[in-house]
Amino acid sequence: MTLQSTLDHLLQRVEAQPLLFAPKLSRLALQGLALAAAPRQNMRVNVWRNHAVENVLNLAEPYFAFAGIGTQSHVGHYDDSLSFADYQPADIELLWLDSERYLSASSVADWAGWLSERLAALRAVSGAPVVLATWAPAESDGAAVLQAAADACPGAYFADLSALCAEAAINLTDKRTAAMAGTPLANAAQLLIARKLACHWLPGAALPPIKAVVLDLDHTLHAGVLGEEGIQGVTIADGYGDLQQAMAKLRERGIFLALASRNERADVEALFAERADYPLRWEHFSVTEVSWDAKAEAIRRIAAALRIAPDAMLFVDDNPGELASVQTELPGLHTVHAGADPHLTELAIAWYPGLWRWRVEADDAKRVQDLQANAQRAALLSGANDAGSYFRSLQVQLDFYIDPAQQLSRAADLCKKTNQFNLALRRFNEAEVAQHMAAPSSCVATVHMRDRLADSGSIAVLVAERSGAVLRVEELCISCRAMGRQLEDTVVLGALAAMPLLEGCDEVAFVVRHGPRNQPALDWLGKLLGLPGQPAEGEHRLPAATVRAFTPDANLTLTYDKTRL
Repeated sequence: MTLQSTLDHLLQRVEAQPLLFAPKLSRLALQGLALAAAPRQNMRVNVWRNHAVENVLNLAEPYFAFAGIGTQSHVGHYDDSLSFADYQPADIELLWLDSERYLSASSVADWAGWLSERLAALRAVSGAPVVLATWAPAESDGAAVLQAAADACPGAYFADLSALCAEAAINLTDKRTAAMAGTPLANAAQLLIARKLACHWLPGAALPPIKAVVLDLDHTLHAGVLGEEGIQGVTIADGYGDLQQAMAKLRERGIFLALASRNERADVEALFAERADYPLRWEHFSVTEVSWDAKAEAIRRIAAALRIAPDAMLFVDDNPGELASVQTELPGLHTVHAGADPHLTELAIAWYPGLWRWRVEADDAKRVQDLQANAQRAALLSGANDAGSYFRSLQVQLDFYIDPAQQLSRAADLCKKTNQFNLALRRFNEAEVAQHMAAPSSCVATVHMRDRLADSGSIAVLVAERSGAVLRVEELCISCRAMGRQLEDTVVLGALAAMPLLEGCDEVAFVVRHGPRNQPALDWLGKLLGLPGQPAEGEHRLPAATVRAFTPDANLTLTYDKTRL
């Protein structure tokens, strides 16, 4: 797209943003939006329902368009039995159920038991994530029962419509309009559910996550221009302080924060040093790019420092022209306009698809601290005489786990998020990882890393399948946070050696696929196999004896989950 066409599209989004993310939504305003379609990612949705969903899907469309998500929905016929007739492959399965149709003749416990059976039947034909969107009577413990039913099915999530509406203090149902609308959901509830569905529930289950928020400074994190008003002249009144607090909470959840400001660096450092009333501190930013360089160049450097791609970042700036210019240079970058009302900016960020998570894992919170420790690790590596002294000074420990059910979500998360050290790019989801854990001919290994500077958490997953005398590695992912520590051989070969399925194998086969950013994984395999360059797409074999003979550095501490070996 040209700069002008990008600017035109972005101005449409800027105008729509206050309507989409207003505290009180207007059906008329949403229906009047006509955002130009420019999808950067697509999502096929199967809808299995027993009440009307069309109105909610129509209300959700502007949100999908705002985030550049193209959707294709296959809406099934009304079917209380959930027979899943006319199944079509999809990226996500949505169960859209009116609970009152079932609970008029059944208890919550009996209905949840039946739902568990139907979820298992759906899982037998689909490995896609499942979102169960329904509700239980407020006076019962039905929500907990339905949550347990969803938790028992790998890759299934319970979208509690009642809890969503109760939090917003609006009625979930309206009996007066039910017959005509084909659903008991009240009009106001439909608006709220549509936004939640489009911005959180569906993207949170099926799309790659946003890992970092890049923030401008002037008229974004405070009112005023630092270079003109000075350190004491800029203010965080009228909502800017709340916006900063919201950003600090994102960081606590493992979302990187970065600063990209066109200012004098000394002035910005002095601002954060002297303004004790700022909720955000200088150290909250994992990367700071403060210069007069073009913002696109600054964001490229931020992406490199964080070891992520621009399409995993959300850029927030008050200047539409700046947003358009950066998006022209970095088409995959996500953007939000920082308008005159910081409360609306805060809401737009909070609702932006890709930032919300169904589950916040313990490893997510470790991500920010682990990156901060990387600078110290790099200094130790540059000053070390050899790898052994480096490992010894860091006190590196690797923990290997085989088929760890308690790490299912994290293993799937690594498959979905990892781009650079991802050899096969299979992107296994929770259901698929669970199937490999359970199958006697498959094995899943995860690797946990820690050292004296930080606990990195689970940093690698390998999924392998035995066929005759060959152990085939279907998925191999190492988090970008763990790269550059000279541990790739130990992580991969150590995990393979720990797999019981390796016994009796003659060869290990690596499945290879080329992607836009997985050169580090390709380079590693090429070196391991002694190739002159990167391996071609396809399958590449290594003698199993090479894996068995590999000896990790004596300065590393390795532990194994012996209960599963």
